[in-house]
Amino acid sequence: MNPEAEAAVQAAVASAVQPAEETVEKPAEKPVEKPAVKHVRKSEAKAVQKVSEAKAETVSEADTEEAAEKPAKKRKAAAKTAAAKTAKTTGAKRPGRPKKAVAKVSDDDSDSEDGILDPESLMEGDDDSSAEDLSDEDIDLEEVERSAKKSSREAPSEEMTKGYKALVKLGRQRGWISVEDINDLLPESAVSTEEQVSDISEQIAILGIQVFEQAPDSDDIILASVTSDSRDDIDEDDAAEMLSPEESAGLSRDPLRAYLRGVGTHKLLTREEEIEVAKQIESYTQKLVSVLAGFPFVMDNLLKIRDQLQSGELTIDNVADGFNEPEGAEEVAEGDASNGDIGAAGMTTEQLSDMKDRVVSIITECEEHYKLVKEYFPDPEQHAAYNRERRAVVKGLSQIRFSGKIVSSLSDQVTEHVSGVNKLLSRMRALAVDDCGIPIDKFLKDFDHRATDPDWFPSIVRQGASYSKRVERQEAVLMAMQEELRNEEKASCITISEQRELAKSVKIAQSNLSAAKSKMIEVNLRLVISIAKSYVNRGLAMTDLIQEGNLGLMKAVDKFEYRRGYKFSTYATWWVKQSVTRAVADYGATIRVPVHMTESYNKLRRIKQRYLQTHDGKAPSDSELAKLGDMPLSKVHLLMNAMRGVESIDAPIGDDDDATKLDFVRGEDDADPQRRYMETAMSDEIVRSLDDLTAREASVIRLRYGIGSNRDHTLEEVGKALGLTRERVRQIESAALRKLRSNAAKARLKDYKDFEE
Repeated sequence: MNPEAEAAVQAAVASAVQPAEETVEKPAEKPVEKPAVKHVRKSEAKAVQKVSEAKAETVSEADTEEAAEKPAKKRKAAAKTAAAKTAKTTGAKRPGRPKKAVAKVSDDDSDSEDGILDPESLMEGDDDSSAEDLSDEDIDLEEVERSAKKSSREAPSEEMTKGYKALVKLGRQRGWISVEDINDLLPESAVSTEEQVSDISEQIAILGIQVFEQAPDSDDIILASVTSDSRDDIDEDDAAEMLSPEESAGLSRDPLRAYLRGVGTHKLLTREEEIEVAKQIESYTQKLVSVLAGFPFVMDNLLKIRDQLQSGELTIDNVADGFNEPEGAEEVAEGDASNGDIGAAGMTTEQLSDMKDRVVSIITECEEHYKLVKEYFPDPEQHAAYNRERRAVVKGLSQIRFSGKIVSSLSDQVTEHVSGVNKLLSRMRALAVDDCGIPIDKFLKDFDHRATDPDWFPSIVRQGASYSKRVERQEAVLMAMQEELRNEEKASCITISEQRELAKSVKIAQSNLSAAKSKMIEVNLRLVISIAKSYVNRGLAMTDLIQEGNLGLMKAVDKFEYRRGYKFSTYATWWVKQSVTRAVADYGATIRVPVHMTESYNKLRRIKQRYLQTHDGKAPSDSELAKLGDMPLSKVHLLMNAMRGVESIDAPIGDDDDATKLDFVRGEDDADPQRRYMETAMSDEIVRSLDDLTAREASVIRLRYGIGSNRDHTLEEVGKALGLTRERVRQIESAALRKLRSNAAKARLKDYKDFEE
């Protein structure tokens, strides 16, 4: 080390390790060789000791005076406090990560072998606490040694678990944490790479705690508190376990495990909360029906449904579930509903007939208003009457509580119509804005009230703007698009602008309805898992069973009748079981067996089991089973054969894998290997002989004798194919046959002279 650098080191050490009242240099005492504090590296402690020893021999008087002038910090803490105090690391900051506030003990750090402390690392930080903690005056080295031994006995997993719990606790208190918090609270090994920090951040986000790169401002904190989906129902220990690397890796590798974790985060609903969600679903469904009824053309679909009801093609329980109470009516108490509120499933035949008559009557009444709507629509002078009749249609249809199937049908009809209109509008916009150059703001401003105005584009041409010439060239196409829009308005009896507004309302209603249904579904996913576990090892994986059960759960949500007083789980259990059992019957076996045959076989199996129990283990014969089961003997044989199961034909026989079941399967009667070999060899020799002919001769022979084709051809057919006369084809054939009768060809084909096809 050169004298200038050594002097700088000595000055820094003097200002850091000397007490405030000492200004005169003292000989450095030999430090006691004991382990350093947990958070101070041994190599750094040795470096400070060597510098202190060197200082006593080499520091100059001027350096001593300069060091004495530096103000020393007040450091009179107790020995235990000093030992427990966290020392800031002096290492370089990792790229892309905040600097950690806590450093771990490391015996093999990359310090220089000569033990000289780097002045830059010594001076780094807000204060000189790293050097000050080494003062012999304030540190109890025995306490430091005990602390170091204690920390060395702590398992790393326990330290990480404590850090995970601290992260969860801090995040739940504040609603957010920063990446710096993650680095500060977790040990070095848990956050040594950016990928580890990213994985932990993702797991924390699953718990509903937002993660920021830096401490957020007040606006971000408020936003986080509003948007975060808190998972306070998860125990702190379970939450800390979710953050562990083993759990995170397991979740990413096993989709089923991740799904089960997600299901466990949903809090179960009480009976009152279930009723509240069911009422929301019913309310949003009714709002959706009211919006759909705003499109007059939905009456066309409802009139068809009315006709099918009257003809008996549809039953009333597939169309409606009851009637809505008028606004202002008292809410019907649970379990005390009137006939119109108990739902179609709980009605008698007489009640269903009455409901059918009322539904038909309401739709017929709305039909009269619909006719007036179509009559008044094009006339501007009848606009008030048009709106009045439209409101009458909406009011009438809102009385009926349509089934989910009918609501979906009406919704699909409206969505399909609106989609067609939007495609036409998109084409018009692309042509007018992109091709003709009309400014987008001007186009959108005029579009709402002039989309079907026949004078819209001619007025743009008359303006003489920079884009008027291009509009004039495309005027005919634009006018044709407007004509299509006017036809759509006339067919639907509603203006384009009103259609766009109602389409937005439909999307909002559908979104609200979907959210309410999703809430009911998500909190009951555990029910599906508990039922699906009873059907494992029946040919379907657990994930498939859960998926099929979820389909049944969604059906149960659509058909749930909270007014009847049942809890949703009681009602949904049968839908889930039905869906799972049907899936096992349909997809569990390699060859699907019809459900009715499966039920018949199960009946036969139970009869056989009872027979074995009552006859001392004697198995019944097929004829006895047919008699006991009251079914024909042929059906018993069919059931036994159908339910035998499927075995792989490539399955090995024995332990050596030398033979498979396919080796013992009898082939076809005429599948003689020697004959097949002779046929193949003769075909190869004939082809080789034809190669000795010219191309035309070979073609004639192939066509005449059907070589490589399905049949022989006549001279006339060959002549048409090759553009030759019949006589010329005959001559070429004769010449080719003479060549094939040569000695070489005879020798090649003589072995097949006696072979019969």
